[in-house]
Amino acid sequence: MDHPMRKDQTISPTAQEALGILAAMIRAARMQRGMTAAELGARVGVSRGVIQRLEAGEPGTAIGTAFEAAVILGIPLFDVPADQLGTFLDQRRALNALLPKRAFQASQSKPDNDF
Repeated sequence: MDHPMRKDQTISPTAQEALGILAAMIRAARMQRGMTAAELGARVGVSRGVIQRLEAGEPGTAIGTAFEAAVILGIPLFDVPADQLGTFLDQRRALNALLPKRAFQASQSKPDNDF
């Protein structure tokens, strides 16, 4: 399901550029394969309108939709070959296992250095 961005939510120029790049890659790959937006939408499981919003780089489009479209169109994700994504994921999970289970907010009080 795709959700529009909240009105108070902003997106950085860098993130907007990255969305634009992915959108252009998806549109180019779809066109090169002679697929309509409706055909890609059917394969992804979304409407033609969602594909059009994805290809327009709209930030409210679900990331799962973007990734599924990329996979269907053969667009590499994370600069990792598709057959190595599972190994890459395992490596990332192993690294994350070394991190604390949750983040803590730094204390707002000043340290008492009076000994």
